[in-house]
Amino acid sequence: MKEYFGKNKTCICIDQFAASNLFDESPGQHWAEIAALIDVKFAEGKIICPVPTEHFLESSNRSKERALKVDHKLHELGHGLAFLPEAAIAANFMVALLRNLPVDQHIFCAPLKHASTFSQQGAFNGFKEQHADLNAKVTEAAIGANKLREILAEKRFPRSVMEPMYQASKWQQVRPFLERLAELIDTGQIISRGVDFQTGQVIHWADLIIQILLWKYKVTADECRRLLDIIVATGFDRIPPLDIRVSLTANLAIEHKKETINDQIDIMRLSTGLPAADFVFTDKQRKFELSQTGLDKKYQAEIFSGTKADLVLFLSRLRTV
Repeated sequence: MKEYFGKNKTCICIDQFAASNLFDESPGQHWAEIAALIDVKFAEGKIICPVPTEHFLESSNRSKERALKVDHKLHELGHGLAFLPEAAIAANFMVALLRNLPVDQHIFCAPLKHASTFSQQGAFNGFKEQHADLNAKVTEAAIGANKLREILAEKRFPRSVMEPMYQASKWQQVRPFLERLAELIDTGQIISRGVDFQTGQVIHWADLIIQILLWKYKVTADECRRLLDIIVATGFDRIPPLDIRVSLTANLAIEHKKETINDQIDIMRLSTGLPAADFVFTDKQRKFELSQTGLDKKYQAEIFSGTKADLVLFLSRLRTV
């Protein structure tokens, strides 16, 4: 048990499918038993389920009534805490690494402003628009990669043969951050870049993290040099959110799988939730990929999907916390 949220307190990361089965739709027997046991363990102070940021995007595609129902329950089970965005958690880990700070709940989470986010004026429609915008950008960004994967998929190779490509794909994703950090060190300044999409421009992810490091944490030139040395030597291995993202993205590439918005939302959720959680609910394919990449063991999390066997196992594990 990681105990980031208190001694003997188990952190559970719940994806949208599990949240819907537990707190919204009429559940089957095992889901109903899990929901009841979660309430018991929560009342005993044994568990916490911080709200995944992605919950708001995914719930906006449901009816507002159903979205409010799940939103209220997750707020309760999370003690009002939500996982921070991926870039914020990555920056927090970098600063903790550089300044030898403890890793605790403040690395991962912050309080929500409202007990019911979706009840706030314009929130529901706002998240619906964000989801549509993200879908358009992910689809546009993935066009080239998905075409290449279709070609490569015509000839399948054993995992052992693809391992060098997997590692190369991970490193290729590390390079943009290294290049921007080196530029900051060399020039003493950085002008944030935008990434152009048909639906508008967004800040480059590497620049966003550097902005947080500079503006929020006032990192020094010496700290930047030390961070550069760490990443040159170990990649993102010591920065969990980025390690998880580049690993899962590289795995999609070598497995020749097309990227969709659902893939990106799952990766966003796992990048923020997996490092903090003791138990993680995700879909069957993501569970396999976490095992395939070794991320489940690396981050000491037990992964569960919606299969009957996993639900029975989760019930058994939840009874022991």
